[in-house]
Amino acid sequence: MALEFNGSRGYTLGVEEELHIVDASTGELVSKIEEVMSRLPEDLEEAVSYELFQSVLEIKTPPCATVSEAAGRLRELRSRVRSWTAACGAALASAGTHPFSLYRDQKITDQERYRKVIKTLRWVAEREVIFGQHVHVAVPGEEEVIEAHNRLSEWAPLLLALSSNSPFWQGMDTGFESTRVKIFETFPRAGLPPAFPDYGSFESYVDLMVDSGAMDDYTFCWWDVRPHAKIGTIELRILDSQTSLDHAVALTALTQCLVASSLSGPPKGPYNRELALENKWRSSRHGLDAAFYDLGKRTNVPARDVARAAVEELRPVSQDLRCEAELLNVLEIVERGTGSQYQRRIYEESGDFLDVVAYLIEGTRPAMAEAPAEEQG
Repeated sequence: MALEFNGSRGYTLGVEEELHIVDASTGELVSKIEEVMSRLPEDLEEAVSYELFQSVLEIKTPPCATVSEAAGRLRELRSRVRSWTAACGAALASAGTHPFSLYRDQKITDQERYRKVIKTLRWVAEREVIFGQHVHVAVPGEEEVIEAHNRLSEWAPLLLALSSNSPFWQGMDTGFESTRVKIFETFPRAGLPPAFPDYGSFESYVDLMVDSGAMDDYTFCWWDVRPHAKIGTIELRILDSQTSLDHAVALTALTQCLVASSLSGPPKGPYNRELALENKWRSSRHGLDAAFYDLGKRTNVPARDVARAAVEELRPVSQDLRCEAELLNVLEIVERGTGSQYQRRIYEESGDFLDVVAYLIEGTRPAMAEAPAEEQG
């Protein structure tokens, strides 16, 4: 069956963030999504949505012309939803996992899609108390979305390393920088996607899975990168949710630039999935301390060097997209550390996971925005 791709030009983008709802006193995840949703004003109803568990909410921007616009929307959403959550006696926090709350204590959201996921996947889905950032970038058509799909999949290990923000799980240090992706990889149709040679191959895959009864539609492909035919985007799904809004925005800029860059020349075809899988493993385990194997150079290259080189190469693209400042903030992550590294520093200082949650709550609070240069003076 043909799966129409509703593409558009201009590399417009949208961002989704999955956030923790935590008890303001104990720091535990708390099932208050229904109460929060019931209090939201009408103009926020489209921007906030349910997730699998009642202790999770998602904020999402509308399509934005620039990264700066998306950043402003995220800042506003974090601030306003935080206020309504506080009115319910709870707080918002952002990271790829909660440091100590137990998955078995979480309540499932009472919606048909989520009931079906739990019934089908049971323990695999019951453990999925994890939080990601998704970035959508619009692309023109079927050929372009498959090229973006393959090139973003190549870059997925670096994007994961930069976003790693889930070192703790169920009250323990897992030894991983991104525990979240290892949990999510137990889902069917998760992890790095197939290396499709063309859009028809993607359509054939979806048809096969639907005909077999494995899924209802392509949105049950939970890959790290996937074409989103209905809204005409390539969707990056590998990122851990970011505590720092600046980090979230920097990763959004990097994603948009990578997509635009990938479509600036002739198609390169399917990516080397086996190599990407190995590099992704290193990334989830070591974060920015990983070294990625470069097939062209026949050597391992430190992730930080890969990140610095990527930013430098993409600066002309970022200037065209008006997101150079946001892209350069990727270097702040490289030099100062990822969310996982910040969390570990807090825990090493105090030995108390509650202090880590307090840090996540405070860090999720957005700083006041500075007016763009063209609006100043």
